[in-house]
Amino acid sequence: MNFSTVTRWVKRGWLKATKRSARHYQIWRWHLKQFFDNPPQSIKKRIAALDTEAINYLLGRRA
Repeated sequence: MNFSTVTRWVKRGWLKATKRSARHYQIWRWHLKQFFDNPPQSIKKRIAALDTEAINYLLGRRA
């Protein structure tokens, strides 16, 4: 995922994160899980198009 995409999601309030520096966010795993399990309606198709293996790796799920 592109940094600007994640930044946009954080700024819109869709994804909770802590800003660690000017260019880095810390996103907790449970916030990421909550976001991917229940994405905003306007980007639901875009989230569904992401690689499921990559999402499962980020969330710590077993394949």
